[in-house]
Amino acid sequence: MALKYLYENAWLIVLVLAAVALLVLLFKMWRARKQCEKLERDKCGLWRYHRQTQFRRQEAFGSKLRKVTRVYQQAELKEKSADVASGKDGSAKVIAVIQFKGDLRAKEHTALASLVDELEVNAESLAEVVVCVNSTGGMIAQYGHAFSQMERIRRLGVALTVCIDVVAASGGYLMSIPGTKIIAAPFAIIGSIGVVAFVPNIRKFLTNINIEPRTFTAGRYKRTVTLTDNATSEEVAHFTAQLETIHSMFSAAVGKYRTQVNVETVATGEHWTAQESVEKNLGLVDELGTAHEYLLKRNREHALVHISQRQSFWEDGIGLFISTIAGEIEARFAARRLPF
Repeated sequence: MALKYLYENAWLIVLVLAAVALLVLLFKMWRARKQCEKLERDKCGLWRYHRQTQFRRQEAFGSKLRKVTRVYQQAELKEKSADVASGKDGSAKVIAVIQFKGDLRAKEHTALASLVDELEVNAESLAEVVVCVNSTGGMIAQYGHAFSQMERIRRLGVALTVCIDVVAASGGYLMSIPGTKIIAAPFAIIGSIGVVAFVPNIRKFLTNINIEPRTFTAGRYKRTVTLTDNATSEEVAHFTAQLETIHSMFSAAVGKYRTQVNVETVATGEHWTAQESVEKNLGLVDELGTAHEYLLKRNREHALVHISQRQSFWEDGIGLFISTIAGEIEARFAARRLPF
């Protein structure tokens, strides 16, 4: 009788067991995450200001202390160890590493602000800050905000190195300017110091389907160039003047932080490879090299602490899985369209 009942309700039993297993798995993931948070607090060496911030420490593998063991006697080694422990030689300080991957809306700009908060409250523990930028630029207000956050780091009095492996153009280059040193891979795209606005006009299309678009405003220049209205020559001139104002601000920022640059030469909206910038002596970058190469070199003397914002379970788990699959599908379709 019992076997018959189990057989008839097998699906229900399987469903209950699956639910229990899922609950156990979620509990273990939550517990592991809490343990990781505690380990991060104990090992990162930095004080956490925002709860959603996460630290990942990468110990120095070629520290000065390990080098002197081959040279100094035991007594001298103990003295050196005391200096390292107290931070007198600077090796006890860490290098903070931040990754900024920008899109058209620079959606990471608010996260960057929170990460700079962490840097500010831990400034005395930092030997350097390295920001790896990868962005083609986008909306001026958002990238202007990211630029302001980079200025905050500069004002901390800590060396700020910007690494560009792929691209830092337009707004991406704007936010890179405050770096005390800019390092870029030879084929990385940099520059594009200019402003662009694309405003298609669909007024004729609407009138052709018997829709008359009308916009009511108060204020002479509340609306100038829009999608649906016929802009007068005065309104077009005013809109262009606004773009010129933003371009002047961009150029002034370049002149402020990149003192070796001839602003009139580079602020034409053009972009170059980092190799071209060096060969033409444009001054847009200081060194050629990759982020991995630079961080590996710095990691010989200092621990690296990678700072990022903690993602939710859905963003870091299910969301990451879905975005990975979507990216793979997009890459495969893109590969089919390539001519080679």
